[in-house]
Amino acid sequence: MLTAHARFPDFYMVLQSAAMYAPWRGDVVRQSKPRFMSQPYRMTGAGSVIKGARWSVRGLMPTVYGSNNPATLAAEANYKGLKYGWTAADLKAQLMIGMHFELQSVVDLTAAATQQALGVTLNDTINCDWDAEQTAGREALTQAIARAAFEREAEGLIVPCARLTGGVNLVYYPTHRRTGSTIQTLNPTDIPFMHGL
Repeated sequence: MLTAHARFPDFYMVLQSAAMYAPWRGDVVRQSKPRFMSQPYRMTGAGSVIKGARWSVRGLMPTVYGSNNPATLAAEANYKGLKYGWTAADLKAQLMIGMHFELQSVVDLTAAATQQALGVTLNDTINCDWDAEQTAGREALTQAIARAAFEREAEGLIVPCARLTGGVNLVYYPTHRRTGSTIQTLNPTDIPFMHGL
């Protein structure tokens, strides 16, 4: 269990306002191990529960990540290999798919007004070393913002890419999908079926 970030109560309070949420629609690309892209695991967020991530707390928040274009996705996927040196883990098979989302209740963290309301800057979210914080047993700033949105039952977040200037990512919480929201996998028949985790 992580030690909660000191600013979580502030984020939770700010995110009680309906003005912090808006609809969002668009196409994203995702990349992951094939088993996490196959039915029935494609939209469960199982991988993030196991490992945690910048915008999800390990063991707590099923989360599905996507990027607004292939360049953003590639920057995210290749970051560790480029920074620390390529390992066998970086060379494992990955599957990339396209998806269309139409969501009703999303917090846009790329918007200056949202950042101001939360009292954070773009650099705060981009430069947050969530992995080091999680390894040290602490909830990172970005995880605290995400958890506050998750506990307020947002469907997801629009967030800046920490690896590519101008890139944008979608963070989706499948447990919070609202009636009427649309999530479609593009070309689903091209995706192989795999069993198990």
